[in-house]
Amino acid sequence: MPEQANEVVYLGGEVAKSLGIARSSLTKYCIALESKDYKFIRGSNNSRAFRNKDILLLQRMKDLVQDKSMTMETAVNVVLSMLSEEERTGSILEENKVISQKTEPKEQAENNQLSILIDKLQYIEDISDRLNSMEKELKDIKTQNKILQDQNEELKTTVETSSTKRDENLLSLIREVQDTKKMIAASQEKKWWEFWK
Repeated sequence: MPEQANEVVYLGGEVAKSLGIARSSLTKYCIALESKDYKFIRGSNNSRAFRNKDILLLQRMKDLVQDKSMTMETAVNVVLSMLSEEERTGSILEENKVISQKTEPKEQAENNQLSILIDKLQYIEDISDRLNSMEKELKDIKTQNKILQDQNEELKTTVETSSTKRDENLLSLIREVQDTKKMIAASQEKKWWEFWK
């Protein structure tokens, strides 16, 4: 049977203050964790008491919900995925003493492992965020490229149409000038003969 040891616990007000959240937010986090079978230490009046590992877990949840904009349910699933089934069960608080199933060094090692896992998860989330951002930028570039191609085709068609109309107008103008010259020449010829008459 594992050695039982006294463990320092904190009250809800202290934990909420250390996490920088409202007491109501702490309660919501706790309820969300408990809905997935995580157990907190309970006092004789059924109030929650928090161990160091509980505070680390709640800190991670706060980071995921507030900084990463995760839903509460997703954040709970992420943080609990790092714990074994045994770590989800709480102890009983009797007369300000906690009956714990772990010794201090073992819990410290577990906290270190949890911290390492949290760091790795943070790194993976950062990479995922960067990939999502790059994917969005690539989609934007493809959209802009398509718009530019469409505009280029439209401009090419407009230039060709404009060029054709310009050529037609130029030919029409040349014909009109030639016809005018012929008329002027015919008119001057007639006057020339009439002048000698």
